[in-house]
Amino acid sequence: MKTTILTAAVAGLIALAPPPATAQTKPGMASATVDIQVCNRSGRNATVAISYVEVGTGQFVNRGWYDVYADACVDLFSTDNANFYMYGDATDGSGRSWSGNHALCVQYPGPYTFWSDGSETCPNGYETRNFVPMHADETGPYVWTLNP
Repeated sequence: MKTTILTAAVAGLIALAPPPATAQTKPGMASATVDIQVCNRSGRNATVAISYVEVGTGQFVNRGWYDVYADACVDLFSTDNANFYMYGDATDGSGRSWSGNHALCVQYPGPYTFWSDGSETCPNGYETRNFVPMHADETGPYVWTLNP
């Protein structure tokens, strides 16, 4: 029963919006990766979510929540895509978030992993958050710092 509900929810995410997104691989990055790391300098514990288009699939991979404790750095993932999106919430009840202007779906409480077309229309059980669009100019390490 749970598998059927999850399959229906994932199918709903994929079927809800316009045609699939395309990965934006920087020239020369076809086989190189960007290694995403989050460093938390905010003085608060936080949790972050990520989203990026998986090269070759045209679908967004959405993952969360990764704990990033105050004054710590966490290696999150590697991707062949130079463009990706990140969002963060403080876990201390302060309401602090690190957000941008690109709406994507998340799931609470997590952890979660799902694929979507990048629509900002979320099915039941998911919520929209405004992610920060990010771009890596080079392959190798890319650090997102959570400031106070």
